[in-house]
Order: sequence, then structure tokens, then C-alpha cells
Amino acid sequence: MEIQFLGCGDAFHSGARNHTCFYVTLPKYRFLIDCGATSLQLLKQYQITTDNFDAIILSHFHGDHFGGIPYLLIDAQHIAKRTMPLVIMGPAGVEQKVKQLMQLTYPGTDYGQFNYQIIFREYNTKGAFDLGPLTIHAFKMVHVPEASPHGFRVAYSDKILAFSGDTGWTENLIPLAEGADLFICECNFYETVLPSHLSYKRLLEEGHRLEAKHMVLTHLGPGMLARLDELEIECATEGQKIVL
Repeated sequence: MEIQFLGCGDAFHSGARNHTCFYVTLPKYRFLIDCGATSLQLLKQYQITTDNFDAIILSHFHGDHFGGIPYLLIDAQHIAKRTMPLVIMGPAGVEQKVKQLMQLTYPGTDYGQFNYQIIFREYNTKGAFDLGPLTIHAFKMVHVPEASPHGFRVAYSDKILAFSGDTGWTENLIPLAEGADLFICECNFYETVLPSHLSYKRLLEEGHRLEAKHMVLTHLGPGMLARLDELEIECATEGQKIVL
């Protein structure tokens, strides 16, 4: 399993970083984790065409995590000439959210008439979900409730990739991270305390409870970026690849 951090910034492009989008490659399956508003630009930058992955898994419905979907879908239709189905998996209501976003950005577009099929799948916290060769477990996170925030574990073979999405501290982070080969964890703040995002100091306090094999921080705000040389936990950089 290879994970490439295409975009790992916050909503405000702090440090000129882009919105969240990770590209995960398996021997016979590829998928995106989140699809923020800058995702199509990032795919072009790293020469990944929009017919070169099987699925998109969304953590929640904020623009810096799913706002790039309309541009991606239209590029897949008109530029990449995609023909194979695309699965979009997310929290409950994902199909309606994508439909609303499409009509806001490109009124009158009917993706039901595209040359490829878009298949919507919903996850919840009640059990495991299969997606191609993947097994997914979702966990509720603490963020803006209307955005339906979730973290999830993606298992393939004997490897586990976990992602927090956007969240403040919650006890659900403990089972989310447990035993993960890679835990990608948001850390928007250095010491600021807000219920909707994590701070580095809180992660240092609770870190012994997050039993992942490898943790990497993402979604860094200005306070974190100003202290990169001081941090004890690894932080993602755009373009970085990690192989599990």
C-alpha cells in the first residue's frame, strides 16, 4: 500500500498548502482519500489522470475535503474520457451532497448521462464495509456536526491505514488509531484549544493512548507550520510517499 500526500493543508491554504487529498495505490486498486477543492489541480501536478483510480472515500462534507468533486467528475467525462465506474463512499447523504454541489458549481449538469457510472456508497459506525479489496470501519469524530465528520480505518491484506478527518479530541481516536500501520491525524493548532480541531499539545498529552505504529500529522495551521523544526511527531509534506 503506497500513500501519497497530494494536499495536506488546512482550509485556508496556510503555508501555501493545498486542500486534503491523498492518493493510495494497491497492486490492482487505487483510491483517493478526500477530494478538497484543489484536488484536480493536484492530480494534474502529479500526473494522475481522473481515470486512474477506482474510488473516493470522503471523511466529511466541508469544501476543503469534498469541494473538488465536481471538477474531478467533469474532467473524467470530458478530458480523461473515463469509462469505468467510479465509487464515491462517504457518510450518510453523500449522493445528495454531491448532487447539490454539482448543481451549485455547474447548474444543469446531469452526471447520470456521463459515459461512466458513478456509484454512491454510504458508511456508518455500525460495522465493516467492503469496497473492492478494502475493508472499512468508520468512527464518528467531533467537528461541525452538519458536515457529518468521520474518521476511518482502511484495511487491505495485513495493512491498516487510518485517517482522523477533521476532529477535536474524542475517545474514538483511540480505537481508530489502534494498531494502524499508518495513522494520518489532523493537527490544526499548536496550543489553541477548540472543540472542532486537535492541537499538538493535546496530542502530546494523549499520544501514549494512540497506539498506531506510525503517526503523521496533517491539516496544519500557521502555529504548527511556524514550529515545524521543534515538533516531535512527523508532519506530512505535499508529494510525500509512504509505503506500508
